[in-house]
Amino acid sequence: MRFLGVDAGEARVGLAVSDPEGRYAIPLEVLPASAAFPAIRAVVAREGIAVIVVGLARLPSGDEGDAARMARRLGERLRRTLDVPVEYEDETLTSQAAEQAVGRGRASDDVAASIILQQYLDRRSTPAGGPAPHDDA
Repeated sequence: MRFLGVDAGEARVGLAVSDPEGRYAIPLEVLPASAAFPAIRAVVAREGIAVIVVGLARLPSGDEGDAARMARRLGERLRRTLDVPVEYEDETLTSQAAEQAVGRGRASDDVAASIILQQYLDRRSTPAGGPAPHDDA
């Protein structure tokens, strides 16, 4: 079962896909926001995507602001049009993590999408969505 991670922004949208077993997230591409929907439709068809995971930015208060509303609108359009389940994953601090991973002064949106997707995959692979067990060895 393959998953698609989406980091939606006003200017760009980052995409990541999972491996066929749904264990690992792999950065895929960065698209202009204006071209995101047809590109996502093509990726879903080409890769056999079973679930789309959209990153959801929250304000420091935990509330959803304009960015989260935009992401939910995109997710709803994808769900309705592509008939693929859409889930949302908190993307707090993923841009900073992507910037550190890429090692540049600017985050790569496809890396941010892969962090969002990996977080989702890790959470769903643990019992009841709880924290992953730690290996102290």
